[in-house]
Amino acid sequence: MEQTRRALQELWETWYGDIPGWVPSYTMILAVNEIAEANALVDEDQENGELHFDGESFMLAQERLVKLSDQAVSLANAGDYIGARKSIGMALHTLQDFYAHSNWVESLIKKGAPDQIYPGLGYPNTMIYPLGKNAKTCTDCRALSDVFGCGKCDDNLRSVDLTSGYYSGEPAFQKTSSAKCSHGGPLDGSTTYDLDWWDTIIYVGQGINKDSSTCLFSPHRDLHYQAAMISIAATKDWIDSRVYKRLPTRQSELLFGKEKETGSLLDPSAPTVWDFLKGAIQPHKRGMVVRATTLDHISHTVVVVDNVHEHGKVLARAAAGCRRRLYPLKLVQRDKQGVNFSNNGDTYGWEEIALATGGHLIQFAEDETAEVAAILDMVSQQNHVDILSVAGTGSDENPISEFFFPLDSSLESLVISTSGATSFKVFSPNGSPYDISSQKNITHMKRVGNTIALNFTSAAIPPPGFYRISLNSTANYTLSISGESPLSIVTFYFAQAGGRPQHEAFFPIPSFPIAGERAMIKSHIHGNFADGKFEFRTKGGVFIASQDTVEREGDFAESSATMFYGNSTAIPDGNFMVYFTGTDHTGHKFQRAVSPTMTGSKLQLKAPIIQRMTVGQPQKVTVGLTNLNSIPDTYDVFAVDSKDSFVKVSQQSIYLEPGKSGSFDAYFLPKPNSTIGISEIVFGAKGRVTKGNLSLQRYVLEAEHKPMSYSRVKYHQYANETSQLIDRLIMGKPR
Repeated sequence: MEQTRRALQELWETWYGDIPGWVPSYTMILAVNEIAEANALVDEDQENGELHFDGESFMLAQERLVKLSDQAVSLANAGDYIGARKSIGMALHTLQDFYAHSNWVESLIKKGAPDQIYPGLGYPNTMIYPLGKNAKTCTDCRALSDVFGCGKCDDNLRSVDLTSGYYSGEPAFQKTSSAKCSHGGPLDGSTTYDLDWWDTIIYVGQGINKDSSTCLFSPHRDLHYQAAMISIAATKDWIDSRVYKRLPTRQSELLFGKEKETGSLLDPSAPTVWDFLKGAIQPHKRGMVVRATTLDHISHTVVVVDNVHEHGKVLARAAAGCRRRLYPLKLVQRDKQGVNFSNNGDTYGWEEIALATGGHLIQFAEDETAEVAAILDMVSQQNHVDILSVAGTGSDENPISEFFFPLDSSLESLVISTSGATSFKVFSPNGSPYDISSQKNITHMKRVGNTIALNFTSAAIPPPGFYRISLNSTANYTLSISGESPLSIVTFYFAQAGGRPQHEAFFPIPSFPIAGERAMIKSHIHGNFADGKFEFRTKGGVFIASQDTVEREGDFAESSATMFYGNSTAIPDGNFMVYFTGTDHTGHKFQRAVSPTMTGSKLQLKAPIIQRMTVGQPQKVTVGLTNLNSIPDTYDVFAVDSKDSFVKVSQQSIYLEPGKSGSFDAYFLPKPNSTIGISEIVFGAKGRVTKGNLSLQRYVLEAEHKPMSYSRVKYHQYANETSQLIDRLIMGKPR
């Protein structure tokens, strides 16, 4: 992950460093985080050697790099920048493992050559062929001399011929000879070991990995940093040549976070999206919406409300992710007198989903269709930070609800929007009504159906201070206050440890945090501030607890972002919001909200964090669940996926006593016309008595293996010709 961050930061300087006043933006930090996290996720798969260049898997690993680069370019051109970043990260793990797991670095040293990246690695015009099965590549060595010191394995390679270490547990790449190199370390069963006279395990064998700087895990530890530096250079070369330069300028800048995604459903350049939206909400075309049809609107998600299955709604919510609000649209019919006769009709649960993601359920009449896109442009502006996101229910007896919120000096625009309220008023810090009508620079206020939005331009933003807003509603309402600001929450998630020794990382937990436990929090805050802390609040805005145990780490990416980490206070039971509050660098109070509602649960789901599937081949995924409630319950279980490859679950429900665990199997059959790439699977279990739980898993859908075309390969590089290859590099002739 660190290699990836360093490589991209250096590439930013190459790509954008000559732009006056340029500094990394929070969208760039977000992009590099997504790439780095996808990189780390690959270590959850230790069964497929080509993901790590293990076991001389040069041909398959090379094809994987080419395939993922093509996939990243294709996804970026299609506007799926998140998917493209994940493809890049997955490829980079494989690319970087080449330098840690092969003997390329050692071969350069043996030949007295300067540091060089391996020519053609990850390029479609090059194929790398391994040594024969019986070729002898390593001799025995002792990685540890005793419990107090390291042994000597730095000279266990037999030649400069290109090889890589074998790692146990990868069935397609098992050792064919005891004289083949191993990965090495205490978790690698392909090495041999012995006991000393203290009965302490002393690892011996043929390990050559450079993953770390400790001899316990890495027999070639002394070359760890040199391998990392060459790996960073190779990372830069691959990203620049295989992705960045193959994209139009606009797509590359959006992919790597330099530019913001902008646009409108009314934009003539995107007529197909708008036409589909208009068609989907017309009554005579409602049949088009079979499941949970989602349409991207700038950086948020529009859902056409229809009577879809509950599982489809779960998938739509999961697809919204941690940075995307959901805006369900419901068509409200009117009678001939223009009176709504289905204003509070069945919304099929979309109201709750909008509330959970920080969006609004927008109900409107057919003659307001043309206005829907305009109000969506106001409420879902790109790069807006959330200042306040609340919801509640008014009544005839108590129609007024009031909330306080701070405006800080970093805000460059401001939007106040509400759904379900008939009107609202804003009050200044001194308590007097804020005269909205006198502000000439306000873009405008717009009302569509049950939704009101007020948009301030930069010149009209009220001065810093604490403001009060008063809503008038006798029904369910949602309220959102947001604005564009360099001070923002780039990422926030509850985390769990993952990876393997010397490849450890904290990954976002795939399901809900466990109520009553202290979960690990990880967050990156972009922008300048003097102090800050996290808080838990109810969706109604009621304070629950402060996160005093979360610590601030050093600034990341040259002070453009700060990382916070540490254990939270006890996770609340049920739904809650996360806020980050403090004082900005000018001394004004600020507040930022994490858009999606969090949920603490007493049901724990466990499933593989990453699952590789092959088109056309059936796959079984086993999902475990544990009842942490104090009472027994029956849980209805299900699975659903975004590529429609889910077939069935092994059982419909599971009964669990308190503290007991069970499992069910989900069966998938990726269809022949499925596209490769990362997709989402949602595994769910809902208690009939207690609250349920959901688990979002990602899986990699692999295309059917098709070797690279011989005509596409210009350079055929054989492992037993590595010495000649290095000689050509020394002479300045790469091939």
